Amino acid sequence: MMHPDHLPVPSRGQRALSVAVRVVEFPLLRLAWTLLLFTGGMWLLNALFGPRSNITLDGSARRALVATLSLWATVRVLEGKTLGQAVGLSLRRAPRELAFGLLVGGGLICLAVGVLTILGDYRIEGLGDGADAGYLGQILLLAICVAVAEEVLSRGILLRLLEQGLGSWAALVLSAGLFGFAHLGNRGGTVLTSVAIAVEGGILFGAAYLAVRSLWLPIGMHIAWNYFEGPLLGTPVSGNIVPAFFRASIGGPTWLTGGGFGPEAGVPVFILGTAAGAAALVLAARRGQMSTPRWLSRILRRARRVLPPPAVPGPAAAAPPLS
Repeated sequence: MMHPDHLPVPSRGQRALSVAVRVVEFPLLRLAWTLLLFTGGMWLLNALFGPRSNITLDGSARRALVATLSLWATVRVLEGKTLGQAVGLSLRRAPRELAFGLLVGGGLICLAVGVLTILGDYRIEGLGDGADAGYLGQILLLAICVAVAEEVLSRGILLRLLEQGLGSWAALVLSAGLFGFAHLGNRGGTVLTSVAIAVEGGILFGAAYLAVRSLWLPIGMHIAWNYFEGPLLGTPVSGNIVPAFFRASIGGPTWLTGGGFGPEAGVPVFILGTAAGAAALVLAARRGQMSTPRWLSRILRRARRVLPPPAVPGPAAAAPPLS
């Protein structure tokens, strides 16, 4: 056996290479590089073909493509993984998880609008301008592209890499907050609407990803959420108004209906989305999917060694004999 004193000493070049590898593998730096790659890809496409709005089909398709390629480059080149290994985007998992996500996302919106209907604040008056199969197919493609782009960016890149550096809970809160406030510039957007989307949407979609470790589930939820809310039921979607299958009359107080921003800013969606997000978090915790970063684990282990163990109560002292 080789004595420790006889082990080869790493050269300066080897030490520099080791440091470089650790820097490349640091999660928060990988997050910065991935976001820079996405920003550069979007800038290049806009420079070549002109800028497009994110709520148009070609604009959202560009965003979805560049976001997915940026994620692929991160996991393939820097982590040596496939998209299936990193974020569950394998074809085998797609049918079941997408279907369940569509059911949950559409169900939540239908339940919330159902509450508004019972209260008399939502009423279908007939078919709307979007009652056309060609239009509904095109707007479905838009909903798919928007969902893919936002879920890849918010959950596949932001949440996943923040989690590797900060742990699941901090990453979930930060990514949900950024997701919510990304909608602040929408028509009718306020701090309150951004907080609502962060809680009912950001926490829900993030917790769903953490529970199953697959982007297919939140993508399906996101698609159905937007599609039912706007193109089918005729309510605003985060301040955006699109032609809808049904022509609807919406009244009542803003705190209930969400006003011009849409049901996402109303109490029914907030309560239902928050409850579903809490259920997904409980599921993720029970499955052991909520992680603690290594640096925090080391701090906690050291703290346990430094702190004195809790006192163990001994047997009760015998009472003195009566004199």
